Amino acid sequence: MSEILISDADLAGAKGKVAIVTGGSSGIGLATVELLLSLGASVVSGDIQAPATPSEVLFVKTNVKSWTDLTNLFKTAKDKHGRIDYVFANAGIRPLANYLALDVNDKGELQPPNPDTLDINLTSVVHTASLAVHYMKDQAEGGSIVAMGSTTALHAVRTVDYATAKSGVLAFSRGLARLTETSNVPVRVNALAPSWTATQVLPDLKSLLSAVSQECQPTSTVARAAIYLLVDKSRNGEVLFVGDNKFKEIEKAIYAPTYKSIMGEGLNEDEILGRVYARLGAA
Repeated sequence: MSEILISDADLAGAKGKVAIVTGGSSGIGLATVELLLSLGASVVSGDIQAPATPSEVLFVKTNVKSWTDLTNLFKTAKDKHGRIDYVFANAGIRPLANYLALDVNDKGELQPPNPDTLDINLTSVVHTASLAVHYMKDQAEGGSIVAMGSTTALHAVRTVDYATAKSGVLAFSRGLARLTETSNVPVRVNALAPSWTATQVLPDLKSLLSAVSQECQPTSTVARAAIYLLVDKSRNGEVLFVGDNKFKEIEKAIYAPTYKSIMGEGLNEDEILGRVYARLGAA
């Protein structure tokens, strides 16, 4: 598995494009917004909080848990710019659910674990990507979606709700890429899987990591990876690992070969499913 080198020239294709970024007021989202603007793109940022400083970005207050807010974000972008080329489904929050000790309400009734991390880190990504496909599929040049996953989807992690959401993001983006491809929908879908990054997913994360001798990469590194996947028309259905300021593609380099080695020769499930659908269509 070779390292991918991302040059400034690799990002130049963003010039003149229209991008939506969710969670664009802080962290990786803000770094992506700033880099897109510097590359000459027009950016519409959807976030529950306004950016700290004014910029050229069009800010639309958006609670990504709200379908109404998300539809308004996309409608505003389309009304303003006439098209949507890129969507970075990035908004996310920290782990919140406790699966070992359930809360009770004032009547003493057991309450379910906090669903917010699953709703924001997974369901909102599904909704954002679905809206992106809706707006992009009839455009002459189609469009490009990047979904924010995490390396927590790659191994067992004690932040259960966070890792579950990120695992879902990877499964969703990989499947959606296959679906758009086989349906001749001109929309590319890729995902990121960043490792420790200097965000506020946990309070004062950078200091906490420093205290346990763990380095973390700047948000600008992940922003470069996001824009690289948005811009590069050869990338579809890929998962880009971003760790220690390095970039490695792991879907085609690791996942697909591992699956093949386990299943052996013959058609994979998706190829069989394609034949089943064809037969159903012919019936």
